[in-house]
Amino acid sequence: MNKLTGQIGIAAVAIFLIALLTFGAIHPTWSFIDGYVSELGAEGQPLAIWWNLIGFVSVGILLAIFGFLYGKILKDKLTGVLLSLFGLGFALTAIPISELDSDSALSKAHIVAICLGLAFWLFGLARISAVGKHIKQRANITAILLVAAIMGFPFGLWSMALTHRLVFILVFGWTLLSSIELLRLEKFEIT
Repeated sequence: MNKLTGQIGIAAVAIFLIALLTFGAIHPTWSFIDGYVSELGAEGQPLAIWWNLIGFVSVGILLAIFGFLYGKILKDKLTGVLLSLFGLGFALTAIPISELDSDSALSKAHIVAICLGLAFWLFGLARISAVGKHIKQRANITAILLVAAIMGFPFGLWSMALTHRLVFILVFGWTLLSSIELLRLEKFEIT
């Protein structure tokens, strides 16, 4: 189960990155420097349905499966449920935002999906902190960096665009590192 879980995690990261590079390159006005990923799937954008299905739904489903299996490997159902709920929240970010009306019901639902997904992910990391030493350290450091990344914008330390990128780097970085670890270990030991 370790290898399958690692492969699913790596697939989620790879599909997201390939989709981001592809859709970002073909989107006529999107910027890799200060554009938001949600803009690729916003109402009225070219290929929005495809971005939402590939970049959000398929990746979110893979993250949900990865989270469930990771919890099984850790022998902790709650961790699996929390990480799976993060994946489902990520998939629900396929609800398209309206770039013209940030107060629309769809835009609000999109933001709620993001916030709930990240909350479940942080709870999952907190749960992992109760388990073995090396995965505990990675979970703790990632959680602290995520909160710091999110708080940097309201404190005026950096832009919302940078916060956006840091959150994606942390989420997918943790998933990638955890997946690689699962692939290289014969037996995953919680130490």
